[in-house]
Amino acid sequence: MAKFITRRYSDPAFVKALREGILKIASQKQCPNEDRIVRALQNEYEWTKADILKQLKLAVKDGFLHQVTAISSHGSTKGIPQTAYRVRSNELDETLRNKESHDWYCWMCHNPGEVILCDYCPRVFHRRCAHDGTVSGGKWKCSSCQPQKLPPLMNSKTPEELAKMLIFTMDRMKEKAKDFLKPIDTEEYEDYLEYIFKPLDLSLLEKRVTQKCFKTPKEFREEAQWMLHNSIIYFGEDADMTDLAEAIMEDCDGELEEMVRCPDCYLMSNIRTNNWFTKPCYFPHELVWAKMTGEPPWPAKLLSWDEDKSKALVRFFGTAHQRAWVASKNITPITQKPEVKKRPQRWMQAIDEMKLYQRQLNQLENNMNTVKKTPLNQSQVDEKSTQTDEKETHPDKRRKLDSELELNKVTEVRKELEKQAKENAEIIRKKDERICILQDHAKTLEEHLSSAVMNLEGERNRAKQLKQKLEMMEKEISRNKNIIEMPNHVILNGSASRERELEVNDKMVAPSDSQKDLEREIKEAVKRAVNKERLEKERAIEDAVKRTKREKEKQIEKSLQVVRNEAEKSLQEAIQLTKRKQWCAYCSKEAFYPCCWNTSYCTVDCQKAHWCSHRFQCMRLACNCGTRECVKSC
Repeated sequence: MAKFITRRYSDPAFVKALREGILKIASQKQCPNEDRIVRALQNEYEWTKADILKQLKLAVKDGFLHQVTAISSHGSTKGIPQTAYRVRSNELDETLRNKESHDWYCWMCHNPGEVILCDYCPRVFHRRCAHDGTVSGGKWKCSSCQPQKLPPLMNSKTPEELAKMLIFTMDRMKEKAKDFLKPIDTEEYEDYLEYIFKPLDLSLLEKRVTQKCFKTPKEFREEAQWMLHNSIIYFGEDADMTDLAEAIMEDCDGELEEMVRCPDCYLMSNIRTNNWFTKPCYFPHELVWAKMTGEPPWPAKLLSWDEDKSKALVRFFGTAHQRAWVASKNITPITQKPEVKKRPQRWMQAIDEMKLYQRQLNQLENNMNTVKKTPLNQSQVDEKSTQTDEKETHPDKRRKLDSELELNKVTEVRKELEKQAKENAEIIRKKDERICILQDHAKTLEEHLSSAVMNLEGERNRAKQLKQKLEMMEKEISRNKNIIEMPNHVILNGSASRERELEVNDKMVAPSDSQKDLEREIKEAVKRAVNKERLEKERAIEDAVKRTKREKEKQIEKSLQVVRNEAEKSLQEAIQLTKRKQWCAYCSKEAFYPCCWNTSYCTVDCQKAHWCSHRFQCMRLACNCGTRECVKSC
């Protein structure tokens, strides 16, 4: 009987922080005692002193830290023994790790504590997390090792067929995985293997897929879960690596759910051969009309219902073949054709694709019916009549025969699908071969054209050289005309005959190469004209874009300048208006009653209230009338 044991006591997050704090204190030439460790951790984390001291003792119990007695050689505690802590050495870590057979942290909650060990895998579980385990023969089997209940079609897949589908799942998981494409660098994270029992990355997982190590999708999913488990333990639940691992597992769950629902749809949707959506699956899906918001009723395949059958997962016909959950009230059978007033082009394409799917499905059913309706001889007829009698008398035998007929139907459909897949593969192979032949032919043509261009340039260069030599010879003949003693008519006859010989040689050489050179020059001229026209179009487009950008920037600058001028003008007007007014010296409101040259009031009450302080600075001339009222006011 399996027992609960404690593999580790301390929290990995606390242990990593404690080790960093101890190393930091030691680097400052100080003794890492409890007080210094607590202060160092509280400066960086919001942990209480009790939690830090508790985890410190548990880390010593797990062997991550060593408790020693140190005597200070300086300071106020000189000569007084005190408790200090040291980090464990790497050699001891390696020796302890080689003896381990199971993980140290719970597979469900990723925390330490009292756990039970699975007898079939290295996973461990807390008592509260091990509710799905089973005991058989005195051995405890965890929930990850339990067999998966699969549909009949998925259950019939071999490990080789499953590996083909899992390769597409791996491709989807790699789309977001940047830091999981290769193993974690243990030189950067030196203590990684002290917390992680089974390191895993996508390259190692893909290697196991190619080795056909998985028999069911659940085995693959539980193996990939090690990446998330390791990230939570070492980096923490809120780290970027953990978020990335969660995103990878979400993609993995979605792909495996689609695979288990219908392996044929999953495989064909990833291979995407020509008209893949119109090929019936091993168990054909029901056709329905699905209504989405803002769209007409659309033809679709019904993939599955939810638990309470309030929503259905459908996949629409058309170019995109999108999936969606549709409410049951918006789904009608395909036999009830809806009224669609506006029929867009996409809807018509979806209808054509659905009709092609129905034709292929009917063809398969007709082939199965012809297999069933084979001619029988008299003995077979008698045997069949006896079987029908037995069916009527024995309902169990009748159900057995019906199941056999259904199985034969399924095998015929499967053979037909395999035959179609082979034919499509042969067509694709022939197309690839034809493409390769055309590519080779194009390369040879390019090589011939390049060699012909080189030969043409060489011939032109030679012709230029001959022309230059002839011009030089003519110049020499003209210089030495007076020196030569031969008669003039002999020299003229000789030059004329030489020119005639050269013309004859040119005429003999020209007919053989003139036609080829003409064709080459025409091709080159056409290429140059096409390239020139293309360059001119691109240049015109670039000029138009640049011109438009400049005009746009000018208009924006002009508008901003107008706004700035208007704002400046309004500001100056407001300032001038403010300057023209007088303001109360007591309450700062607009003043109407002047007192002296720089003091005014808005009301008499403000003047009376401010007169006690203003009378010492008032510049108004005192009255000399001597009346009682003036003396009182002044």
